[in-house]
Amino acid sequence: MDSLKFILFISLLLRLLTFMPLAFGQTLIKIVDQNNAPLPDAVIEYTLENSILNGTNVKRTYIIDQLNKSFVPHVLIVPENSFVNFPNSDDIRHHVYSFSPAKTFELKLYAGKPKSPVLFEHAGVVVMGCNIHDSMVGYIYVSTKENTYLSDNNGSIILPHDLPLTTQLRVWHPNSKIGLSKHTLFSVDSLIKKNNEITLIISVNEPAPRSTFESLAIHEH
Repeated sequence: MDSLKFILFISLLLRLLTFMPLAFGQTLIKIVDQNNAPLPDAVIEYTLENSILNGTNVKRTYIIDQLNKSFVPHVLIVPENSFVNFPNSDDIRHHVYSFSPAKTFELKLYAGKPKSPVLFEHAGVVVMGCNIHDSMVGYIYVSTKENTYLSDNNGSIILPHDLPLTTQLRVWHPNSKIGLSKHTLFSVDSLIKKNNEITLIISVNEPAPRSTFESLAIHEH
């Protein structure tokens, strides 16, 4: 029995050693607001000089659900030329639409699942609303960058690789003080990168109560 335990221990140790180099190669990015509070739903994108594209043309269909009169997720990242489906999991009907420059579309009053997904052909930020429930606002971030990530509820993003110094980072957030159509730019240097951890500060506005979806969309341009 002791020899069996020893063999199991050695096997587990070898597995841990196998995955340790991957962990050491990662980069942790923490995104916070001007009050040092974690900032969820921030998008970060960048280009690496020696990045290798996947080389696949297979299109994946992404999903934005409607639950409790909210878009879930609140922010969705998709590559350019992706399809997005908009199921309605509420027990009431919704009327989803957008007139953003990157994509104008309309899914008239419906319940359940729409007949077909929507194609998002152009890069940019698509602001969505519901014609019935004015408080419903969601965002689709259509990207052409291979390296595009979304911060979690803790404002964190774990990148699967190291970020070289001088890498240019573009950060977007729906409540950014500089506006929906703009990015905050950072250059990775030794001042912001400490032991493969990077903290980025984004100044944001408090989400204001909205009487209509149109009042939000007017300010996105």
